[in-house]
Amino acid sequence: MLTGDRARHQPVEVPNNHYFPDLYSAEKQPFTFGPTVGILFNDRWKVQFEAVRSRFRFHDQSGTPFPASGYKYTSTTDGHVWQSPLLVTYLAGKGTVRPFGGGGISVASAFRGTTRTITTAVVYPSPSNPNPSFNTVTTTSTTPFKPYSTTNPMALYITGGIDGRVLFLSIHPELRYGHWVNWDMRRSNTAVQDDTILFSPNQLEFLIGISVRPLRFKGRQSH
Repeated sequence: MLTGDRARHQPVEVPNNHYFPDLYSAEKQPFTFGPTVGILFNDRWKVQFEAVRSRFRFHDQSGTPFPASGYKYTSTTDGHVWQSPLLVTYLAGKGTVRPFGGGGISVASAFRGTTRTITTAVVYPSPSNPNPSFNTVTTTSTTPFKPYSTTNPMALYITGGIDGRVLFLSIHPELRYGHWVNWDMRRSNTAVQDDTILFSPNQLEFLIGISVRPLRFKGRQSH
């Protein structure tokens, strides 16, 4: 089991308007968690695969001038992303407390979420109406969130920490740095220069892992 606090999120790409750009704001969502499976070789090298779930939230507001534009909207997207890091670490020294370090890559990502949008539209009067004032109509909708980019981004990780063994448990706090290296490999579109990248491509996490070590039984010797 892996839990921690994420200082940066995986980037999220959203479309934007060149002339009247939308106004985006992102919120930090603390804590990540997920299961991990590992194999220890020669009590030194550890290969582990993780499935890490983290949440994200961002707000979007139209930048076009209202009421001249005819409508305006605000939206809030709440979602989460599953990341799948594959890591190789080396445990140094001997004893119940040992330092470790290593690195790896993220082999897959999966986004899920919903976007709640509030739209206000202008209802103009009839041309025959002598009163030039207008009315507005407000609607609310909820739609599934889909990332604007169709590529699967890849991250490189550097990690280090302490592995402490207590009976059959292994507790290992660690610091992990991740850098998303191919986020600019987006699908082809002519307005790519106007897209907005939410969150930083760099992550710094403090994680605490708790794993169960296999029990070893010594057989009784016969005399």
